[in-house]
Amino acid sequence: MHKIQLGSWTFESGNACHATLEFMRPTGVAVSFTWKSPLSPEDEDAYKCLVLRDAARLAVEHIDTFGGCRAALLELESEGLVARVGVNEYEDTIWSLTEKGRAMQAAPTERALIRLWSKIRSTVFDWF
Repeated sequence: MHKIQLGSWTFESGNACHATLEFMRPTGVAVSFTWKSPLSPEDEDAYKCLVLRDAARLAVEHIDTFGGCRAALLELESEGLVARVGVNEYEDTIWSLTEKGRAMQAAPTERALIRLWSKIRSTVFDWF
């Protein structure tokens, strides 16, 4: 299970809220909230009007990034540039460059190298 902190909010009352996105593969995702102290009626209003909306938006952004990362890796796999080599303790696929991918890495003047690394950097590394 992966946990990603989505954000923190502090209210006029001094209370604070933290939102976390949890990936529970393959069963789903959840957004959980923790509070510094019990909610006052004003805190609950702020939660319903601001925090809940912001946390949901941030969660969707992270899920979109994850999906883009996965799509990029699948495209690179279909081109024979990366291959699945295992699964880690979080049930994530472990990817590795193939011989073709390593050959592209060794030829720095090829445009494909630029495409390969920019795609990996802009998706995979931003996610993790």
